[in-house]
Amino acid sequence: MKSPFKILLATGLLALASLALAQSFPSKPVTMVVAFPPGGGSDVLGRAMAKGMQDTLGQPVIVENVVGVGGSLGVLKAANATPDGYTILAGSPLELIYTPLGIAAAKNKPEDMRMAALVGHTNIAIVVRKDLPVNTLDEFVAFVKKADKPLSFGSTGIGSLYHLMAEKALQNAGAKGLHAPYNGLAPYLKDLMGGVIDFAVVPLVGPVLGAIDGGQIKALAVASKDSVARLPKLPPARATKGFEDYQFSIWIGIQASAKMPEAQLTAIHKAAYAALGNPEVRKIIETSGTVIAEPMGLPQLDSFYKKEAVSGAAMAKSINLQAQ
Repeated sequence: MKSPFKILLATGLLALASLALAQSFPSKPVTMVVAFPPGGGSDVLGRAMAKGMQDTLGQPVIVENVVGVGGSLGVLKAANATPDGYTILAGSPLELIYTPLGIAAAKNKPEDMRMAALVGHTNIAIVVRKDLPVNTLDEFVAFVKKADKPLSFGSTGIGSLYHLMAEKALQNAGAKGLHAPYNGLAPYLKDLMGGVIDFAVVPLVGPVLGAIDGGQIKALAVASKDSVARLPKLPPARATKGFEDYQFSIWIGIQASAKMPEAQLTAIHKAAYAALGNPEVRKIIETSGTVIAEPMGLPQLDSFYKKEAVSGAAMAKSINLQAQ
């Protein structure tokens, strides 16, 4: 049996080693995982944050797109990496909270991760292919009810927020739809622009705003309390009968493994908020359509994230979502 002195000495040495590691962090490049393909909202914002964070960290922050299983593979990459601060995630509730609710093959859980920073919130809209003969949400409701066959819609995966919101819109309209899950926003936005699918629920981020401005898709309503500054003529969905409570937004943040030591998490937290104070980074984020969030401390972020997980589970239950 080891003596109390030897146990105390070993414990002290471990503590000193951890302190030394924290003080030298980071001493090599940091990987920022994005769980969706290049070109989507998470990718655009992740790359902006990576660029800003490396200025504070003093090391390159390299974005790695890890795609699959509705974003679950990307989350697992960050969650299962050595929790030393060198692998983080630019994540949203899509892959962190909703994917595990809707995809049986997804092995990640919300509690696998912690939030290091909340970057911002993005408004969400209901959009249709450019040649669908509707221009308002009221007209969409009437059209989908009398359509000869269910309208097809895309999302970032079964159980994703965009999937649940589309199902909720159809439920409000008293109609059924045909769901086509994709690995990310960019692929299903491309198919919507090409007329392969009929409608979708999408975040109002750079590529989506560009498609709306260019007339490649039509926006019918925004799922917020009021109109948004970027598209002032786009009415809120709540103005349509049956959609009075149809209010959602999506956030994106910087996450780390729940096992990451507090010292490294604090360093990532500080670097993320320093990036958000950089005018160039803020311009990229705001131009993309995201409203930058007010800074939060780590305890506030923990509370916010837990509440979001509870809210997500309630949303899935409201439409009787079953993991597939």
